[in-house]
Formats: sequence, C-alpha cells, structure tokens
Amino acid sequence: MAKARVGFYGTKGEALTRSHKSCPKCGPGIFLAEHSNRRSCGKCGYSESKTPTPGAPAPVPGGKPAAVGGKPPAVGGKPKAAKPPAPAPPAKPAAAPPKPPAAPPK
Repeated sequence: MAKARVGFYGTKGEALTRSHKSCPKCGPGIFLAEHSNRRSCGKCGYSESKTPTPGAPAPVPGGKPAAVGGKPPAVGGKPKAAKPPAPAPPAKPAAAPPKPPAAPPK
C-alpha cells in the first residue's frame, strides 16, 4: 500500500517544489529518506552523508561509533545456544470406516 506523499512537496506561489532529494539511481519520484546524519533510498539502498553545518559541535576524537540496530556490541561470554526445533504437530486420528447403508423402512 502506498504511503501519502503530501509531506514531500510544497508550493511557492504557483510553483510546486520538492522538499526531499530524489534518488540519483532510481530517478525522479523516488525520494531519499532524511536521517540526522545521512540521506538514504529505501528502494535501492543508495546512501549519502550530510555535510556538517558550520558551528555544529565536532565529533569527539577517538569516540566509539554508535551501535547499529540499537544493540550494544557483544563483549566476550559464551555464544548463545541454538533454539531446539519446534515439536511436530500431532498426527490426525485415522478416519472411522464408513457406515453401511440404512435398511429401507417397512
């Protein structure tokens, strides 16, 4: 299902303007997602970094990069054990033999 594209366009007088950049690989109509430090295309994976603005705080030298996916990096310890396979569903009971036809009424 398509998402609304209302926020990707604006108007200045009679002209229609795009508020997001288009993907250079996919072409016009495919917009780059705006993140805090980069722009990325959800269709092809193209990514470009944003240049820092003048006066913005400089990154800390020797600082560790943020973990990807919101999880901290694993540090030592035992590896996680694999989960056992799920049990098989119970077998269906055998079908009952068919009933003989009923005797005709007298």
